[in-house]
Amino acid sequence: MTHRTTLAALAAVTALALSACGGSSGGSSSEEAGGSAAADGAFPVTIPNAFGETTIDAEPERIVVIGYTEVDTLLALGVQPVAFQEFVTFPDAAVPGLGPWAEDLAGEAEMQVFPVSSPPGVEEVLALQPDLVVAVGSGIEQDEYDQLSAVVPVLARPEGSTAYLVDRDDATLAIGQALGKEDQAQELVDGVEDAFTEARDANPDFAGKTVVVTLPATDGSGGYSAYVSGDTRVSFFEDLGFELTPGIADIDAEGGFFVTISAEQVQLLDADLVVVLALDSVEETRATLEADPVFATVPAVQAGRVIYTDPLSGGGAISYNDVVSVPFALDQLVPQIQDALGS
Repeated sequence: MTHRTTLAALAAVTALALSACGGSSGGSSSEEAGGSAAADGAFPVTIPNAFGETTIDAEPERIVVIGYTEVDTLLALGVQPVAFQEFVTFPDAAVPGLGPWAEDLAGEAEMQVFPVSSPPGVEEVLALQPDLVVAVGSGIEQDEYDQLSAVVPVLARPEGSTAYLVDRDDATLAIGQALGKEDQAQELVDGVEDAFTEARDANPDFAGKTVVVTLPATDGSGGYSAYVSGDTRVSFFEDLGFELTPGIADIDAEGGFFVTISAEQVQLLDADLVVVLALDSVEETRATLEADPVFATVPAVQAGRVIYTDPLSGGGAISYNDVVSVPFALDQLVPQIQDALGS
């Protein structure tokens, strides 16, 4: 799969989503990305969630995103929020707060960015006078939901889901429903599945291989963090045909999205493929782990089956794992995986 192939596929799918209902007229902040109008009869709509249900009476025009990755999906649907939550800080971003995979989708209107270091409180969100708050990928709980939803509709995570671990397709389709763009959202979901299918078909040896996604622990313990099933980073590799290595899969994450592995447990990180998420810099993380005598004892590391991912590029894209970042991640990471596995 080539860079041109998957990004062209995303462009085609996004174009379909933007043109499905014709061009939009100016004036609404939510239309600055060039989006189409909602489908006829889409509103009012009631969407159940983990804390109750949300009724949206009319097409939203002032949307505030407090979930960590949903801004990409809104932009792909042609809707630009007035503000959104930053997930990764991109120092050289052409559009502040957006990854390189999404910046071309933004319109000219400036969006307020909530820094990753200081998520907004209820008062800050309401001060923006939104008519919809999108919180699918946030850590919102009942109290905050109740405070916000007393004033404005809140699209929260689905029933039965865990904070920060909402399935990509479920999140995309819920956002599409809230915006009156269900058909366009389904097209985006289908486009991503087609991209994964193409990648799996081109790399049949990925099927059934084990993977672990890890990074040096940041708690000063000298151990390692490893992501668990349901996390976006693991889901990306599972969609390519990999399976989470049993050493990690068998650990109870107690509702979290990662577990901490001590130096004494380092062999739990062994897999057919070890994926390292760099902390700040690929070079620094690689140097740290290559100088780590404990990490060096892992058989996969000894065999060279390790890839290091850039948090501002491929590593960031799998952390988002949304309908915009996936094609970018495939182009960035599939060649690295092939090299590591000797494919």
